[in-house]
Amino acid sequence: MSITVSLSVVRRVFLVLLLSLSAVVQGCVELRTENANLKPAKASLQACCTNMEEYPRWYVDMARAVAPALGTVLSHVSWRSGHLKSKQAAQDAIMETLQPLDIVLVSSKGKRSGQMIPGLFGHAAVYLGTEQDLQRLGVWTSPSVQPHTAKIRNDRVFIEADAKGVHLSPASIVLNTDGVAILRPRFSSLKQRRKTARDYFSTMGMKFDFLFDVDSPDCTFCTELIHRVMPQLDLPIMEIYGVRTIMPDSLAVAAIRKEHDLAFVGYIKGDHKGWRQASMGDLVTDIGQNWAKRQR
Repeated sequence: MSITVSLSVVRRVFLVLLLSLSAVVQGCVELRTENANLKPAKASLQACCTNMEEYPRWYVDMARAVAPALGTVLSHVSWRSGHLKSKQAAQDAIMETLQPLDIVLVSSKGKRSGQMIPGLFGHAAVYLGTEQDLQRLGVWTSPSVQPHTAKIRNDRVFIEADAKGVHLSPASIVLNTDGVAILRPRFSSLKQRRKTARDYFSTMGMKFDFLFDVDSPDCTFCTELIHRVMPQLDLPIMEIYGVRTIMPDSLAVAAIRKEHDLAFVGYIKGDHKGWRQASMGDLVTDIGQNWAKRQR
């Protein structure tokens, strides 16, 4: 009887700790919502991915101690579907634009996971392509691709790293979001493109890195996956609370500035009323305003 009570108490304490640290993590990374004194969008674009350390190190270390458990729980928290989920025309426009190995940044503010990363975009996935795409690329029969052909034929044409690890996902999952920016890496040759595609498939099954540390050798997170497979892009790495990481918004800014061999391809955004194909200027404004909210 005493053992049962003790275990119950432990569970309750652990739950309280998780909820408390959820607030800590939320406070550490959620954007402020004040509208007063917002800086002009173009000027605040320079503030992207800055002013990140606002809390004591011990506070952050507490959150890191339970990051896997907390992250797994929060990855399932959602209070609405993405604005683009029910807009098939928007999803069609995105899919018609994509080419194999394009990077897709998604903004999902209706999900807890979509608000855990500061900025406009909270996640990144990579479009690998359909069977026809991979045949044209010349990698369909590669040993790293063959174990996954059935899933690809079943529309799992994206690769992403999330709480489930590195896996293939269908468009219906990846595009269940509010906004999508498409970035296109530049390759020096067809040989490099083929190697990149094969290398992505070779990462399948890697564990997720809940600490978002690019230097962790045996686990990875969404933007680190891109960094691992395409190191030639030399993605912008920053240090936050002693951990080197890569923010999704920094990839968008790199493409806007035509840096790191990334090209801006398109931006589609939606709300409860509809959707539209937005411009690079719209993307600059949206990123700028999101980061301006962090400035006081």
